[in-house]
Amino acid sequence: WSCRVLWSKEQVQKDWAIARENAQKTLKGMEGSQKMALIQGSDGGNGYAGFVNMQYIIAGAQALTMNDGPQGYNTYQERLRGTSTQFPALLSVSASFDPETSRQYAEAVVEEFVTKGSNVMLGPDVEVTRATLTGRSFETISGEDPFLGSQLVQPFVIAVQQKGVISTVKHWLDNNQEIYRQTMNVEVGDRAQHEIYMPVFKAAFDAGAAAVMCSYNKVYGEHTCQNSRLLKDLLRRDLGFQGFVMSDWGATHNATASVLGGLDVEMPTGKHVKDISAVFWTNDKLEPAVDEMATNVLSSMHYVGQFDGRFPIEGSLPKYGALDADATSDAHRLVARTVIEDSAVLLKNSKDALPLQTKGLKIAMVGHFCDETEDPQYKQGSVWSGGGSGYVFTNKGTTPLQGVKAHIKDADSIEFSKDASAAASADVAVICVAAHGEEGWDRANFSLPEAADLAASVRKTNSRAKIVVLAAVPGAVTTEWLDGVDAALLMFMPGEQVGPAV
Repeated sequence: WSCRVLWSKEQVQKDWAIARENAQKTLKGMEGSQKMALIQGSDGGNGYAGFVNMQYIIAGAQALTMNDGPQGYNTYQERLRGTSTQFPALLSVSASFDPETSRQYAEAVVEEFVTKGSNVMLGPDVEVTRATLTGRSFETISGEDPFLGSQLVQPFVIAVQQKGVISTVKHWLDNNQEIYRQTMNVEVGDRAQHEIYMPVFKAAFDAGAAAVMCSYNKVYGEHTCQNSRLLKDLLRRDLGFQGFVMSDWGATHNATASVLGGLDVEMPTGKHVKDISAVFWTNDKLEPAVDEMATNVLSSMHYVGQFDGRFPIEGSLPKYGALDADATSDAHRLVARTVIEDSAVLLKNSKDALPLQTKGLKIAMVGHFCDETEDPQYKQGSVWSGGGSGYVFTNKGTTPLQGVKAHIKDADSIEFSKDASAAASADVAVICVAAHGEEGWDRANFSLPEAADLAASVRKTNSRAKIVVLAAVPGAVTTEWLDGVDAALLMFMPGEQVGPAV
């Protein structure tokens, strides 16, 4: 682990105090309509996931251009495929157990955000996995351990915000499954909240995270984005959060309840909040609440230096023209590959099967995933990357077969087959398998598809060959097939650089 001193809590608090003072100065003299523009998303986002259009109403301000990550810049558009790097999932960072890996990863990702003109990163995802089959288990930097997540999230947040990009930790709170996420209610005791579900958020806020996203689910019977117990008591009073709270996309249900409950920005538009000014006269608490919401947004912008030129702009606008730019680089691909290597888990290595001594060997690559990056059966995502809002479209992916052929030059032969046939005369058979996870759905089970069948088939075809399983998974899987193989290497949704890493 790195011993580098990354931050000072005392300095963070001083910087927030200065940012809030500057925000209050900015707010003075603003009209109600100007304040309202700060607390709701707008249409016309120029290709970004979210857009808060304030640059024409506040001198020196820039629009907030929000985008997914955090595991790479999601272009959303097929025509922009390959202009951002498909990094390994954040679960890979978690599996590295290394804060320095987290820092380097975040630095590479945020550089692509700056190139693309996005000054708000919708990440990192920090939930501690409790419902193990949750569809987005691959997205969390915490894995199943709040202490681990707390150590990894701080260098991530600092690296992002040093570039003038607001880091949005998500999803607050108790968002631990995808199925029924819009309707489910979660009941959690105070001790569990403070010891399991909140510590990674606290660590992020201690490091200065300037935004947090409230989730779709209900907690204690109330939607999180209008839940004063969550947003005021636990978030601000207990954890000392000083940035702004944005809703997940469409997670706002009632304008008055959200404004009074602690929400600061409704996304993706002000569907509910836009009408709040019309009912000011019915509730004398609404106007001061809007002032507080606007102050929180401005404080975050001041804190990361967006009024001081830290984020590159042209005039008062982020560099929208850069949206089409190719933000990738060899340096970023190296980071992606290194993270895969640092996070891979060697489940088994009988008789030193790995690393392969390839000279003169006949190598068989077995299973269709050895030479695939896309699978039409998946609704979202691809073979080596989970699906959903964090997915990054790429045309620069390299398959394990391509990686092996490019790297290994002294083998007698390298053959490929979807079934076990290539293993008939092989000295070693590498079986490629993958499980899949995606936003909106939970996995049906823990199985690793095809692993057992392919291993048994290879063993039947050639009893003397060493069998190595190369698996990509979004989280926990069963390993009933492990006894039938000589070695197994597990990766956590490794992304486009899986081939070179292998």
